[in-house]
Amino acid sequence: MGFLQRVDRKKFKELTYPHLEFMYNMALKYTGKKYDAEDLVQETMYTAYRKFHQLRDRSKCRAWLFSILRSHFLRERRQFLRRPLLDDGSGYLRNIVDTGADDFAGVLEKKLDKVKVNKALETLSEKFKTVVMLYYMEDMTYQEISEFLDVPIGTVMSRLARGKKQLKSTLLKSANASRKGGKIVHLASMLL
Repeated sequence: MGFLQRVDRKKFKELTYPHLEFMYNMALKYTGKKYDAEDLVQETMYTAYRKFHQLRDRSKCRAWLFSILRSHFLRERRQFLRRPLLDDGSGYLRNIVDTGADDFAGVLEKKLDKVKVNKALETLSEKFKTVVMLYYMEDMTYQEISEFLDVPIGTVMSRLARGKKQLKSTLLKSANASRKGGKIVHLASMLL
């Protein structure tokens, strides 16, 4: 493990730690689970540390870290899809709600809306999902996303438009299926 000793730890922390919150947020949006997101960020940081010597342009550290995170996520996802399904995720722990100061009904309503939006996001292919998440959830501009993903700005714009259209369609179908649309219909209409 001699390669780990050659890394300037101070410089590594200085460049990567400011991006930890962003990476965690993106990992959480990809995985949908707190602990999976934490694992994904930890794997990303370990890989970044091992390959720190490959970072050529230090001003692009955030994009470099994101590409590592995304690669880890896609690899894990492919491996997961090949595994036999042991648990469909309907375990009793998913029903435990920490209500804190909020009332139970309000918390439940927020969780249901969040679940619907997350399910709708899961229907998008990764290339559309990433652009939608970066634009809406990370407030990045077209130009920033273009540089971040290393794709032309026109590609970003078309992926965002297609992703929004697919997301809107999925949310409207979900609202029609549940017959009580309400907030979901409102959310879908905002994606016009």
